[in-house]
Amino acid sequence: MAQAIVSFFAIIDPVGNILVFYLFTRHLDLRQKITAAVIAVLAAFVMLVAFSLAGQEVLEFLGISSDSFRVAAGLLLMPPAYRLVTEGQPMPTEARPQADPLDFALVPLATPLIAGPGALAATTSFSESVGTGTTLAAITIVLLTTLVSFAAADWLFRVVGASVLRVLSRVVGIVLFAIAVDFILEGARDFVEAAPRLV
Repeated sequence: MAQAIVSFFAIIDPVGNILVFYLFTRHLDLRQKITAAVIAVLAAFVMLVAFSLAGQEVLEFLGISSDSFRVAAGLLLMPPAYRLVTEGQPMPTEARPQADPLDFALVPLATPLIAGPGALAATTSFSESVGTGTTLAAITIVLLTTLVSFAAADWLFRVVGASVLRVLSRVVGIVLFAIAVDFILEGARDFVEAAPRLV
């Protein structure tokens, strides 16, 4: 359980995502900010739950092994991890602010910022390795943390400051890099161990 929570915390990165959420919502009033946060987190939760419950079945239908998917998950986690370490945020924020919270609550906040390819892949992998119940519990805890951090974004920026949040994001980025490498090594190891049985 603890491993799943730490992993999802690093992958979803509630701390680093505060920076992006703040940039997208700084022009909105409080009600619009809360609306955007709730929509983004709920949409991400639905996607992650769907992959947790049926991700393995989808992989089997497509003829993709869990080992290959685990390696792909690790590779997909590396770009956001690199941006966290180098830029202090998981994705570029060049997009201009929109007037309607829905314009950015679903894309890019819900996906790919929260429920990106890495998070979806990790959800499928953890459901297989630690169980669906544990995975859903970890997802719920991390997404609630994300919702709280989004709601408190303005306050956090006033109290902590953007520079401190960027430092924390870089630390999370290093952890995410380690998780990505672990996914790749585990997938490659399991594939090599299973290869003699496939011959």
